[in-house]
Amino acid sequence: MNGVIYCRVSSKEQIEGTSLESQELACQEYAQQHDIRILRTFVERGESAKFADRAQLLELIDFCKKNKEQVQTLLVWKVDRFARNVGDHFNIKATLLKYGVEVVSVTEPIDSKPEGKLMETILAGFAQFDNDIRAMRTVQGMRRKIQEGISPWRPPLGYKSSITNGGKKIQPDEPSQPIFNLLQKAWKEFSTGAYTKTEMCRILTARGVRTVKGYPLSLQSLDNLLGNLYYAGILVDPWSGEEHEGKHVPMISRHEFARVQQRRRRTNYSVPHQRERSEFPLRGVVRCPGCKLYMTAGVSRGRSRRYPYYRCANTNCLQHKSYRAERLHAQFEAFLDAITPEPELVDKIGDLVLQVAQERQGLRKAAKIRKDAELDGLQREIQELIKVRISGLITDQEFAAQKNVLVRRRTNIEAALDSESLTSKGVLREIGEIKKPLSELMLTWRALEPAFRPRFNRLLLPVGYVNDEFRTAEKSLLFRSLGEVREPKSNAVPLKGEDLNRLVQEIQAFAALFRSLEETERAA
Repeated sequence: MNGVIYCRVSSKEQIEGTSLESQELACQEYAQQHDIRILRTFVERGESAKFADRAQLLELIDFCKKNKEQVQTLLVWKVDRFARNVGDHFNIKATLLKYGVEVVSVTEPIDSKPEGKLMETILAGFAQFDNDIRAMRTVQGMRRKIQEGISPWRPPLGYKSSITNGGKKIQPDEPSQPIFNLLQKAWKEFSTGAYTKTEMCRILTARGVRTVKGYPLSLQSLDNLLGNLYYAGILVDPWSGEEHEGKHVPMISRHEFARVQQRRRRTNYSVPHQRERSEFPLRGVVRCPGCKLYMTAGVSRGRSRRYPYYRCANTNCLQHKSYRAERLHAQFEAFLDAITPEPELVDKIGDLVLQVAQERQGLRKAAKIRKDAELDGLQREIQELIKVRISGLITDQEFAAQKNVLVRRRTNIEAALDSESLTSKGVLREIGEIKKPLSELMLTWRALEPAFRPRFNRLLLPVGYVNDEFRTAEKSLLFRSLGEVREPKSNAVPLKGEDLNRLVQEIQAFAALFRSLEETERAA
């Protein structure tokens, strides 16, 4: 008689202990006593009792299917190692019986006799009861933690867990610097209403804020962050909806959080579209120094001429006033003159991009091979999941949930492959296209048609600038990199991952802008 062994533990402690060895040893001894030849042993390490999460069990079923009539017995240490749910237990058992495989517990009296079947049902019921009790106690423990002001889950961005060496969480989460201060500043800036969520994403990306996985914040991630009561020092019980005072250091006050929710719920954050006018090239880019909102533009009539002005339209602003357009334009041109790079600096940026890209080429090839293998594995898992569903071993809900997990993983890998495909191809050509316009920045800006200026302004200053505060303006990565290269103490730009990709994208965007301008001039 041939058989297979299935062992499972559900915790790290059991993996590091002797549970797996003792299970397998008991099964091997039973096999020797009953003259069963073991063809293979399947070991599930640290997986939950949920059927859809158990890869080795799926592999076991597939093995029995491929070796139909060659495997007669499946040995398990106890019924609760096989399944922790009565429905799963008998569904899996029925599937194995179709392949001629009988389930045997080496420590419990279950067999095909009526009393054995009764005992099997009772043991399976007790296994489910034990699993339900554990789940209930886990929920109760988590709810107690929340009521005590300690979050039982992984902390959100900006905080770090107080757990050390795999122990229990008995202390509140702690601020994780410098991300904590950067996000705290972003909360306060967004609460003013001066920035849209898109602009806040640009600002946080420019400041180096990344998710736990190292990616820039997406709009959805930022929106979820801005709606998370945790940052206001509040813990929410997801089972009852009750709110409890958290013991962790809040990032903002409740009043600021409420104000952010008002800004967040606005349906239209965009600056109203207006016809581009040559006399107002800074409309949509210059902000009021008081309220930080974009200033509007208009014309004031004098006795003999009309005077263009930029003015703050916020009546609640303490600095609600107008500014002569000539003065703002002169200041902006002086700013452009100050940040204008020498042609050799632009060339140096191109050299750095190419150098880093060449260093990454080998790593990128290895990563692609690895990710292709992961995609193949995921595709096999999806196919196996479909087979399991067709066999009726899992419900539609379990199938949909597990498939969604696999599809999301596949999408993330494919997206990573797309981002890795961004190389320095064409960078030298594009550097040549932008070198002259950027080295004559003020003349370039003056020569731009009104329709092209907003695009240029956004590439240079992604979130605009506050009047009279050019020094602290959030410049694009390209111009920040040019500034670093210009510094005598720095002879290189630390380009990594997303930063390199974004720098290449900005170079391409400037080159596309200048090409569009040339095409327009030729058509005219």
